[in-house]
Amino acid sequence: MGRSFSNNRLLNKLINGEYLPILNHVKNNDDLRIEMRIGNQAKVYYKKSLIMTLYPIRQPALLATGYWKNSLQPELILHNPEVYFETAQKLVELHKKDVKKNIEFEIQQKIARDNNSTKNQYLIIDMEYQFSQEKVKNRTKGKTRFDLIAIDLKRNKIMLLELKQGLSSLSGNAGIEDHFLRYQEHFVHSQFQTALKDDVKGIIWSKSQLGLLGFNVGDLLKMAELAEIDYGYVFAAHSEAELIRYRQQYGQKYTTLYLDVKANNYILNDGI
Repeated sequence: MGRSFSNNRLLNKLINGEYLPILNHVKNNDDLRIEMRIGNQAKVYYKKSLIMTLYPIRQPALLATGYWKNSLQPELILHNPEVYFETAQKLVELHKKDVKKNIEFEIQQKIARDNNSTKNQYLIIDMEYQFSQEKVKNRTKGKTRFDLIAIDLKRNKIMLLELKQGLSSLSGNAGIEDHFLRYQEHFVHSQFQTALKDDVKGIIWSKSQLGLLGFNVGDLLKMAELAEIDYGYVFAAHSEAELIRYRQQYGQKYTTLYLDVKANNYILNDGI
């Protein structure tokens, strides 16, 4: 099943082996996310920055040199990973000088955290999803990642969601129109829909095995098999004026979920 552990080596390391302290730390840290990736890999993200990759056999790959080249390289002690993660998170903060992007990453991570239950309409199952780029010829040079994969439990849809924060994020090469064209290029590809469903089922199964989902996933796996695939935006508004402007310009054209950046939670629904 798509992005699942095709052998048990990494799964066993995470559940009851040397990587269990890492898994437990991620579970207890709302700022961290662990995602399943192809090739039997598990990647840990902090505010959209990759800070660790776990493999079945190879040693873990740690924070990239660009984050710490002017500081000491963070060191991982497997039985006590807290120090590594604390250092890595601080280095990421120092590295990210673009305040707008920092806020966007925080919003994305909080959306994923707050929509992690079948009690809500939308269940976020993955961040930074990427289909094999070499298969989408028009986008080989400009790689496309979808910010979030959600399952709309009300309408039984797999939703590819792109987060837009504020009006300045709506135009240009990474704007509303551009992202929609990228989605269309993917959607019409002969392998994309099947691959996406396989990946979704694999992600759900793997996260269930790791104890990251607090519910039985049997019905969810069946739903994913039959689900339609759709695309939409999450618009994070900083003010009523931004919300009105977006709705006037794009609200009728694209499926959009709305968030108030100042809200206490970021649970997604059809209104704000």
